[in-house]
Amino acid sequence: MFDHVLSTTAVDSSYVFRTIMTAMSRPGRILAFLPPVMAPAPLLPGTAAMLLTLCDFQTPIHLIPELADSAVTKYLRFHTGAPLTPDAADSSFAVLAAGLDMPRLADFPQGTHEYPDRSATLLIQVPQVSEGGHVALRGPGIESTIEVTVAGMDAGFWHELMRNRDGFPIGVDVVFISPDAICAFPRSTTVSLRETA
Repeated sequence: MFDHVLSTTAVDSSYVFRTIMTAMSRPGRILAFLPPVMAPAPLLPGTAAMLLTLCDFQTPIHLIPELADSAVTKYLRFHTGAPLTPDAADSSFAVLAAGLDMPRLADFPQGTHEYPDRSATLLIQVPQVSEGGHVALRGPGIESTIEVTVAGMDAGFWHELMRNRDGFPIGVDVVFISPDAICAFPRSTTVSLRETA
């Protein structure tokens, strides 16, 4: 039905998981990420690899409508068994995309002070992530400050992400996925626009 998923599941899943953990522990660091996954467009291979590695029947996935076409939903149901939910508030993971309407970050599960791990992880597909630029990050895993550019995200999103840190340890985790790289902004990270950094 779907060919060329993870060509050697155990090895590739380990690679994917290790890359995700490195990205989360080194916020703002851009990691090359080219998993050998064939996924139906508009799902990027990196996004598909992360979902196949992290999701199962207990991890609801929210897809924005533009990504929830029949090929993508069938692919995810077949390979992960994860329920797909139209409600952001019910999700463990969400797949979003730059340039498309998306729910507010506050609409996703934020976790609680007793169970902060019950928050959502947002996988945001973007055209490109690159070093230097208009977004500055500080916090755990960053020696001083790191600056990155994430193509396609507007100022409104960045202001939401700035507020995401205010309630730590609750809040969402964000991973940006481009065609060849990933870059994580965990909830512990303080984000500011370069003009105000």
